[in-house]
Amino acid sequence: MTNKNGSKAVRVLRRIARISSGVTAALILLIFIGEGLTERFGPVLNLSVRGTAMMIAFFTVWLGLLLGWKWELYGGLLTVCGVAAFYLLDYLFSGTLPRGPFFLIFASPGLLFLYCGLQTRKKPQSGSA
Repeated sequence: MTNKNGSKAVRVLRRIARISSGVTAALILLIFIGEGLTERFGPVLNLSVRGTAMMIAFFTVWLGLLLGWKWELYGGLLTVCGVAAFYLLDYLFSGTLPRGPFFLIFASPGLLFLYCGLQTRKKPQSGSA
């Protein structure tokens, strides 16, 4: 049951992307809620410019992970761009990049969404006159 817009490999990768994005989005939400509860949301309301910019970039990652379920290409782009913005902002504010692969792991479902979205994108039909 394979159609021309989605091979079996794309369907499997789509399922992996959805499961991993759900787990990753839930983890991000858990981190935000946990930080908010331990600090009573005070620091969240009084963030510095750096903290606000980094929070917006990370929220973009979270939003992309959720949107990828419906619009793979756009959700994947949003996730990957959010992680890239997070790394760029961290470098601009601190002069170093985040250590370890953890933030890049957040981008992996977005990369899978991008691949699936590009593979299933409808090709323009060449019209004959």
